[in-house]
Amino acid sequence: LFWSRLGWSIVPTPRNLLNSLLSWLALPRVCLQFLYPPRDNIDVAGSMVLHAKSFPCKTWIAFILAGFCASKVTSFLLRLIGMTGEAAAEKSGAVTVETDEDRDVLTDYIMLLLQMYIMPQVYDSVVASRDEDMYQSIVKQGAERNVKRVVVVVGAGHSNGIMQRARARGLGPAACADP
Repeated sequence: LFWSRLGWSIVPTPRNLLNSLLSWLALPRVCLQFLYPPRDNIDVAGSMVLHAKSFPCKTWIAFILAGFCASKVTSFLLRLIGMTGEAAAEKSGAVTVETDEDRDVLTDYIMLLLQMYIMPQVYDSVVASRDEDMYQSIVKQGAERNVKRVVVVVGAGHSNGIMQRARARGLGPAACADP
């Protein structure tokens, strides 16, 4: 289900293209909400600072190493896709490349466009759908156990998404139905 959801989210359908455009247009608002969260939301930036101070040095080294390795793999894959797209565009006659510098510029533009399209789609298919799954699980378990109050421990990245769903749909058994 995860790979299927991810695969369908990156297919360039009109809905996915519109979703990417609207996501980028919403970026300034989202950044402001990250820095200045609404009253009922978790202060993710503040939580990150507090947690960052608690990590030992070897954890930071592991984070940096993992980030570096992930960056290298992602850059390699994007460059490969960009070079393939550039070669196909040049071979089909859609563009004329005179120098290696032109070829590199075209490859960079292809990579940039790919990133601008894929980033919101991956977020939507992975993070937002994970928020929905976690919310559904919380509601289902609450209904099964017939509880009046519940304490849930989740990561800061998912807390606001789950709380928004709980505010909009509640936590009762009726909220278990798909939105």
